[in-house]
Amino acid sequence: MLPVLFEIGPLRAESYYLIWGAALVMMVLWTRRRAVRLYGISFNDATDVLLWVIVGVFVGATAGGYLDHWSRYAESPVRILYFWESGLSSGPGFIGGGVAGLYKLRRLLVPVNNFAESASLPCAMMLFVGRWGCFLNGCCLGVPTSSPLGVRFPQNPSVAVYPTQIFESTAALVIGVCIWITEIKLHRTAEESARGAVLWPMFLMSYGLYRVVIDFLRDGDRIFGLRVGQYTGAMAFVVGAAWLALSAKRMRAAKDA
Repeated sequence: MLPVLFEIGPLRAESYYLIWGAALVMMVLWTRRRAVRLYGISFNDATDVLLWVIVGVFVGATAGGYLDHWSRYAESPVRILYFWESGLSSGPGFIGGGVAGLYKLRRLLVPVNNFAESASLPCAMMLFVGRWGCFLNGCCLGVPTSSPLGVRFPQNPSVAVYPTQIFESTAALVIGVCIWITEIKLHRTAEESARGAVLWPMFLMSYGLYRVVIDFLRDGDRIFGLRVGQYTGAMAFVVGAAWLALSAKRMRAAKDA
């Protein structure tokens, strides 16, 4: 569609990296602001945790990029060294960022639930914005279709495919709006949130569900019939459901105490 937004001399502003970079910066700054203002986390602690999260996201997303195109590297293992070719994968990125963030939260003795709640809305909106970078770049393509929803990309204009990037962006926007409305309606204090998260499990479950469903329409390598995003999506759904159940149990116990 528009892989290069503009060029200034030798500098190329590639839509994928520019839009995803902007989305990541938005998520980090917004999460820190919410963590400090709404969830009682200090500015320094929120910043430290987010630095670890960013590193974890890049490690996980890069590893996921290798798995998303495993056949390419099976044919030519030396290409594993060409890390710039791997691309990024959001599901493994969330896993990497989550593990790194959890480690740092535990070290700093910061309530995990509070930080998770602060990241819920920004993460949804990061996906909403970032997927447009995929669409403009012409990556993360859907499978061929003859339906009216089909879009033709410049790299193969003879074949119409599902615009799964737009499907995912729309789903993320809906999730973000639902989280925002839920947060307003619940109007929980930092102390209440520390007892149990609601928004973050809600994000994990809804993100996991749409990845499992939409990835059936995405093209690319599959492992035992499913894409990597579907495995990580299923994992996110299970973790979110377990987290929500544990939160509900703790909130009931606090109410009965």
